[in-house]
Amino acid sequence: MEKFYYNYKDVIDITGCSQSLAYSIIRKLRESFKEKYPEAITIQGKIPKWYFEEIMKVKRVERND
Repeated sequence: MEKFYYNYKDVIDITGCSQSLAYSIIRKLRESFKEKYPEAITIQGKIPKWYFEEIMKVKRVERND
């Protein structure tokens, strides 16, 4: 099943940051997301994958090990 949101664990895997920084990144991105898309429904502790990748200029590579 494809995920449409990143949570703090995904942010840690992608950026290598600490848990507290991952939560801070998600919180700041959710704030900017709500400003840009005020009609959108957001989920606490998660950020849409496409928005994270667009803002952070990264893309997670899925591994099939």
